[in-house]
Amino acid sequence: MTSTNHLRSMAPLPDHSNTENPEWQQAWANMVFLTTPLRERGMVCDVQQGLQYGLVYAYPPGHDSVFIIGPEDSGWLVTHQAPAEDWTDFSVVYDSRAGSTPPASPDAAHGHQLTPLLAAVDAHVARRLRPPAAPISAVPRQVGPPASRPTHTR
Repeated sequence: MTSTNHLRSMAPLPDHSNTENPEWQQAWANMVFLTTPLRERGMVCDVQQGLQYGLVYAYPPGHDSVFIIGPEDSGWLVTHQAPAEDWTDFSVVYDSRAGSTPPASPDAAHGHQLTPLLAAVDAHVARRLRPPAAPISAVPRQVGPPASRPTHTR
């Protein structure tokens, strides 16, 4: 078997005008260690650079939801919201931050490790697996400043 036989198909890049922006490209490069395994799982990912850390938006296939993942100084916080347009269903999926208030999350011992984070995302997606009610866009609804969002017509 050649090494190309081991390559997995990956979800596409987000469909917005920021992919040509050098600042977005740098934020993407900073998070590629996380976006790659998520895209290998079929999730369309997008990134946004926050003031202190980057954010990754990951859209699971067949879901009307999004995971928001941001490394913080002491670990990761992964949240789930559905539908992606509003916060009617919001939950914490994984929290490996040390925390400033006791008790610390059960995941806090994992710190910045990616394997437990990805396992938690996989388990959450498997529990919530459902067919989408209608075709969903693979593009985050609100990434970047409003002026940078393209207008889509169908």
